[in-house]
Amino acid sequence: MPKFTTNAIIKDCWSSIGNITFYHRNGQCYWKRKARPVFRGTPAQLDQQQVHLRAISAWQHLDHSVQLQWNHYAKSVPSHRPPYDENHHISGFNLFVSAYHGFAQLGNEHVPEPQPFPEFPSAALEVLEIIPGAETATIRCRLSLADTVHPERWHLSARIQLTAPGVGCNPGKMRSCMAMRINCNEIELRVPNPGFEDCQAHIRYRLIDEVTGYRNNWKKEILPK
Repeated sequence: MPKFTTNAIIKDCWSSIGNITFYHRNGQCYWKRKARPVFRGTPAQLDQQQVHLRAISAWQHLDHSVQLQWNHYAKSVPSHRPPYDENHHISGFNLFVSAYHGFAQLGNEHVPEPQPFPEFPSAALEVLEIIPGAETATIRCRLSLADTVHPERWHLSARIQLTAPGVGCNPGKMRSCMAMRINCNEIELRVPNPGFEDCQAHIRYRLIDEVTGYRNNWKKEILPK
């Protein structure tokens, strides 16, 4: 993955131009040849595509005054793309689509109402046990949420790959899942069992707010450490 070297004229790059795609990892800009996959998607990916198309259609059918409300609330939400500073934020359209997807992940797909972006609680995840099954592995975790009096409001969405200890993560093999809440601070995550006798979990996770449908930024962990 070649690094992109800045100069006095061009300080940063993102998105694609021609056959080149620029992307960021750990604050560093890289470039790669633009992918042209022939893979048409799994059934789950095609389902997600349909959810996204319904979200776009729902936005297009909103009254313009409601779209302006979404634009107003989006001004306080930092952009996930560069440049990363206080002068750049996401659009109302992106905030609406994110909320739509959030509710869909919770099994409550509907057209969301414009609401201010909430203060998400700090989250910490601890793996208690990895239980291999015939086809599915169950990962028991402790989820600690700081500064919240309503922990039931926040749901955990994750992308996971189980590997042998010391083996790195392959993002293309990560599997998406929603946590099942066992009690106020214990959850379970279920993913395909890779068949390792001893394994570690590469986890990207974020919270979904059941009130607004909003989601916070991904957090990465390798567990157990």
